[in-house]
Amino acid sequence: MNTRYILAGSLVGLLCFSACNTEDELIEERLENNPDPNVELSGSPGSVDFSKYVAVGNSLTAGLMDAALYTKGQQNAFPSILAQQFQIEGVGGGEFNQPDINSDNGFNVSINEIPPQAGARIFGRFKLDLSIPGPVPTEGEPIGPYSGDISQLNNFGIPGMRAIDAVVPGYSLFNPFFARITASSANSLVQQAAAAQGSFFTVWLGGNDVLAWANSGGSAPDGEIDPLAQLTNPSTLTNIDNFTTAYSAIINAMLSVPDAQGVAINIPPITLLPFYRAVPYNPIALDQANADALNGGYQDYNDGLDAAVAQQVITAEEAAQRKIMLSAGAGNPIVIIDEDLSDITIITNADGSTTTLPKLRQSTPNDLLLFPIATRLGQDLGNGAYGLQDPATDEFVLTLNEQITVNTRLATFNAIITNIVASTEGRVALLDINPVFANIAGLTPEQAAQLGMSAEAQAAADGTLGLLLDGVNYQPDFSPNGIISTDGIHPNPKGHAIVANEVIRVINGNFGASIPPVNLSPFGTVEIAP
Repeated sequence: MNTRYILAGSLVGLLCFSACNTEDELIEERLENNPDPNVELSGSPGSVDFSKYVAVGNSLTAGLMDAALYTKGQQNAFPSILAQQFQIEGVGGGEFNQPDINSDNGFNVSINEIPPQAGARIFGRFKLDLSIPGPVPTEGEPIGPYSGDISQLNNFGIPGMRAIDAVVPGYSLFNPFFARITASSANSLVQQAAAAQGSFFTVWLGGNDVLAWANSGGSAPDGEIDPLAQLTNPSTLTNIDNFTTAYSAIINAMLSVPDAQGVAINIPPITLLPFYRAVPYNPIALDQANADALNGGYQDYNDGLDAAVAQQVITAEEAAQRKIMLSAGAGNPIVIIDEDLSDITIITNADGSTTTLPKLRQSTPNDLLLFPIATRLGQDLGNGAYGLQDPATDEFVLTLNEQITVNTRLATFNAIITNIVASTEGRVALLDINPVFANIAGLTPEQAAQLGMSAEAQAAADGTLGLLLDGVNYQPDFSPNGIISTDGIHPNPKGHAIVANEVIRVINGNFGASIPPVNLSPFGTVEIAP
């Protein structure tokens, strides 16, 4: 049988390259139209002492983008951008030291094993290949030790770190990004960050406590059911009580510095990210011969569903939802394994012997296909074309039930963050990042409410795709006009500059400061592969 299937426009749904200029052209155009406003600017600090800014967080704080921690990404991380604004005349900001990775391309955390096998090729950050369109890796470098003075660091962003990891002594044994900057292998991250004695701090943690589980397609354990799994499987969905205890300890540790103040950023709606949206639910194109051959291969399965209806094991409606039927042309949903489907055992012989049917169905608009599946669909990995003869497994699909679990836990964690911040008597202000995402994703207020977003996010949800700033409509993707990097999760430099402005807005509004906003024009989006 011919298995030359076509992955039909897997990235086209979110990426509109044909109408976009290159990044360099966009930057040049915006610089001409928006001269740098930071020339001879001044500001005031309000009630905040910005002389020692300490940033605590995960990959978002570290500046990981394009699936790698590399020099340019670190330089364009939102804490680095904030530190520059704090150094404007009158604001009083001090020196800001980051744990430089000293690598142009870094270490790709999506492709490479950690630690890599001896002699293995090391891949670096992604760049955007317009011919796909999609990301392609560069040549990378191993994660090297930090060569500077650890005691002078201001940025404690650790890729891969959950909130519950930040309070674990000896976490450096499990995370090489922390190992490269730890002062002692016995330290916890928050212990080291608090020791830096920040007069002002930002905390952006909690995303990985849900993101890692979502990135596993919901195949990892749930910490509410198995709390011990968190100790051995970093993809476990974090237990609510453990999250509460850890986040409270993090904020209290940063506030242990007398008169310190800070901003806590909550968790964005991760299932709106391109990682979950770039591959449509129906990406397969087939010719008539292949469609007929596939339907013939699933005939016994479909007949078994009909038998289950006849034997009153399932309803006709359920059988229709589970039948596999492919057609010639584009727009075919893939075949997936859905563990949430009911068990079906039918009688197959007069002697009463039975057969149990597999839990198969085709993907629907309610399913989210994870970004990595794009490189597997239609490929023969040993059992026929993946997503067709070889059904896609749970780790590449986030079903509706799994999305509900993610969004419910995320909303719970954000409520916990809100309550902890509210208990600090004004020393910590909350940045709700969800209104920005609701706006740029084009959600309606009703959709924002369904995702458990705040009232502010529901009000910002205008139903129009894109975020209009300074006359430019920024997109929720990794196109040249997007704010997300090519890994589909982390912001690009432009996205980080937008986050920095949101932090400045909260500082000015809560602490009486007057810090000028960041000029977005010089910040790039994605880098195009040659």
